[in-house]
This record gives sequence, C-alpha cells and structure tokens, in this order.
Amino acid sequence: MTRFQGYDEEHEETMRRYCRSLPEDHRRRYAAVETLKLGRGGLTYIAQVLGMSRRTIYRGIDELEAMAEDDGDAPTRPSGGPDRIRRRGAGRPRLFRDPALMNAANHILDAHTAGSPTDPDVFWSDLNPARLVKELAHCGFEVSNHTGARLLDWYGFRRRALRKELMIGHVDPQERDQQFQFIAQQRRLLQDRGEPQLCVDTKKKEPLGSLSRPGTCYGTAAQRVFDHDYPYLATGKVVPHGVYDPVANEGFLTLGNSCETGDFVCDAIALAWESHFAARYPNASELFLTFDAGGANAARSWRFKEDLVALSRRLGLRLRVAHYPSYTSKWHPIEHRLFSQVERSFRGQILDTPETVLRAAQRTTTTTGLRVVACLLDKVYETGRKCSAAFRNIKDQFIQHDEVLGKWNYVVDANGI
Repeated sequence: MTRFQGYDEEHEETMRRYCRSLPEDHRRRYAAVETLKLGRGGLTYIAQVLGMSRRTIYRGIDELEAMAEDDGDAPTRPSGGPDRIRRRGAGRPRLFRDPALMNAANHILDAHTAGSPTDPDVFWSDLNPARLVKELAHCGFEVSNHTGARLLDWYGFRRRALRKELMIGHVDPQERDQQFQFIAQQRRLLQDRGEPQLCVDTKKKEPLGSLSRPGTCYGTAAQRVFDHDYPYLATGKVVPHGVYDPVANEGFLTLGNSCETGDFVCDAIALAWESHFAARYPNASELFLTFDAGGANAARSWRFKEDLVALSRRLGLRLRVAHYPSYTSKWHPIEHRLFSQVERSFRGQILDTPETVLRAAQRTTTTTGLRVVACLLDKVYETGRKCSAAFRNIKDQFIQHDEVLGKWNYVVDANGI
C-alpha cells in the first residue's frame, strides 16, 4: 500500500476552515474520519494539516469506535449529553475552591516568608511542598504533596537556583561597547589588508588519569574509570593554550605541562606563529592579538607586557594588542569557535597521557571547515615572577598605549616606538 502524498493547498485550507467551525469534540472525530479514510500515512498528514496532536486523533478514533456500538440513529456523545462538549469533571478545573484552605496557606506562608530589603516584589520562603503539607495538617487540612507544590506555585514560590550576577568589579557599558566596536573595526581593516589577526586564550586545565569525563563515545563496552575525581588520583595535568585565526578558521593548540604564566603564553604564541601561521602570512609586518582582560595575560600586568616585548623581538614583528573587557571573555571568538569544539573531542574519553590529549585535539574538526593543529610543550615555567625594575624605566620606549581606551589597547615593538 502506497503512502498518501497529500491534498493540494486549497483543499487543505478548506479542511482547516471547516475544522475550526466545529466544537472541540467534533474536531477530533472529524480528524479521525479523515485519518481512517486516508490509510497509511494519514495520521501524520492530518495531524500536520489540522495542527492536532496524534494523541488527540487517536482519542477521536476511540470515540468513533465507541459510537459504533450505540444506536446508529442516535449515538451518544462521548461528553454524556447533547448539550455538553466535555465530560463532567473534564477540562481545566479551578485550582482551589476552598477559601478556608487558601486562607490557612496564606497565614502559613506569611510566617515562613522573608523579603528583599531593596525590592518589594521579591520574597523567599523556607517551606517546601512537604513542609507546607505538614503545616496545613496542623490546621486540619489533609492535602497531598502535589497540592502543596501547586499552592506554592499559586503564590509565586518556585524552586530557583542562585544567580551569579553580583559583579565584584565594574565595567563602564559605554567603554565596553566602544571596545567591541574598536576590535570589530580593526578586524575589518586587517582582513581587507590581508594582515594576520589571532585570538589568544588558555583553555581550562585538563587532569590526566583514569578519571571520568562527561559525554559518550562509541565502543563495544564501557571503559572503567575511578568512581571519584579527587585531585590526588590525577597523574598529571595538561594546560591547553589556543591561538585561533578567525579568518582562516584554523586553530593551534599548545599543550603545556607546567603552569599558565606570561612567558608560557608568549612561548605558545611564538610556537603557533613559527610552526603554522607564518607560512600563511609571509609578508606580515604587524600581528594583531586579542586577549581576555585577566589571568596570565592581564591587561594591567607589566610582567606580561615585558614578555610581549620579548615576543616581539623573537618574531621580528610589531604587535598590536587589544583586550576584551572584564566579564566579556565569552564573546572572544576563540571560546565558542575553537575551545567548544575541542571540548567535544574530549567528551567520553580517558585522557591518561599528554599524547592522548594531543591525538584527541588533532581530531577536532567541523563541517564549516575548522582545522586544529596541536603540539606538546615540555617546559617548566616559574610562577610569581615580577616585572623588572629596569623594564619599568624603559617601558615607554617599547609600548605605546592608544589615546582612546589605552588600558585595553596598545602597541608593542621591540625595535622602539
């Protein structure tokens, strides 16, 4: 039996108009009649044309079968009466009809509710459905936990998680928007000139060992890992540092085994440039780098700026640097274009050695053409370094801050500004 291909659009619109003119119970039975008439494929088609759920049409079919057992000249409506559309007790009843119950619940909530000192519309309660039911029982009302939950919902109390919204710092919204516009403008200019622009950031550290990770992978059996993820069970760690070219949609991942410091960041950039990106931009004289505002590459860190001067000297390039404002790191393209895809490659796998992480990272790709190159960097980096006094005296010879938003935008040139 062939599958029904459907009516033309004019016939479908006629069906919809007629269906809308019918009472609720007649609609589902009309849909059931059309479904049975069409045969295979009819249920899905009619549900789509009339905008009904399959469950509603199945109910209409059941009602037709029940009507077939009645008197053919005067079949009984499923509602039970000629003037009723729904059965008695059907439909959406009022939430609560007992004013004494509502009054008792109101008094209980008043005794267990606290309010915000700054917002008169915000309240909290230490009650949950089970405790509210227990309190109502003391008042002579026996209700279920489900009814207790509905009572709390009636008064606007629902389970709500804490929100991380109180900022410990401050970013001027106008400055933030101005910085985003500046970065977008720089990207357009550099893309028109064919100059390199790289997004730089460090991904979260990955512990090594037989530790559980979210996600799944294909296999004939599940792999066994520890039932807890205590830090002491890790055999080491990997510090993935990424450099991403948003124009070419290519990423370079450096897997360190030490700490995230300013010189580690600069070594990772140099490694990415010398082994991968320099061949793509052989005539480059300036490199545009974007960073987050904090961490090892903080915008206010003179130690990091001293490392950038050394990087400029090593690469022989002038560096234009722009930092994303605080609380905006997730808008950095490397976060959602590179790191999110690398994280997918890690899902459901046991990352027990740096080589395993390396192979997983190199498999990262997308249908839009993302390519990822990865390498290991076996070097120990010292933490707690300070900016040298000598550099503080001569820093203005190598670093020039922009007149507008200079705290986030500056140029670094080892040959002198």
